[in-house]
Amino acid sequence: MARVDKKEIRRQEIVAAAQAVAARDGAEGATLRAIAAEAGMAANAVLYYFGSHAEIIAAAVHASSDRFLEKLAEAVDPGMDPTARLAAVISAGTTAGLDDDVSRILYEYWPHMLRDPEQRRIQEQLTSAQERVYREIIDAGTRSGEFSPLLHPDKIARTLVAQEDGLVMDVLAGSASSEYVLDLMGSLAASLLGLKTETLLDLMGLRSGPARTT
Repeated sequence: MARVDKKEIRRQEIVAAAQAVAARDGAEGATLRAIAAEAGMAANAVLYYFGSHAEIIAAAVHASSDRFLEKLAEAVDPGMDPTARLAAVISAGTTAGLDDDVSRILYEYWPHMLRDPEQRRIQEQLTSAQERVYREIIDAGTRSGEFSPLLHPDKIARTLVAQEDGLVMDVLAGSASSEYVLDLMGSLAASLLGLKTETLLDLMGLRSGPARTT
């Protein structure tokens, strides 16, 4: 029987507590004291498992980033053609992190990358991973003849990730619906890759352009 690492389990519980507090109360509310209370511990006890509050937050954001990438991977079936994979990844990238607060946590700490090198490193790694997902799909679609890219694939991948990042913020802020954002993302991707917009939107479960607000 595998030995249970009780310290690692406790660390994971603290990370989960930090995620819960950040999702509920925002980055400013996720203080060491608040995280410790959520985990049912004293603040000084939490620091036995992590060297600092910043280390806890970095672990929480990293865990959220990993979960978001897992959601992208889970959305894709190996048997899908490139167009279907594109539709699945756009749908997952735009909506998958909303059901369990993964996206909210990532966005809460996104501005911190301006001053915090560790937060910047985590966010840059996430962006690079998202771009690779799109780049692999674009390359496969180009080889199969399904796509006719209007720009270099790297530029298209970066554009799609950047647009996705900005539009999901609109959904979180309540200024746009997920359907509206999906329609925009699908329409943009189709235009950049020489696809029929209707074909991609149909695969995404969309039939027409939805209203902007929720």
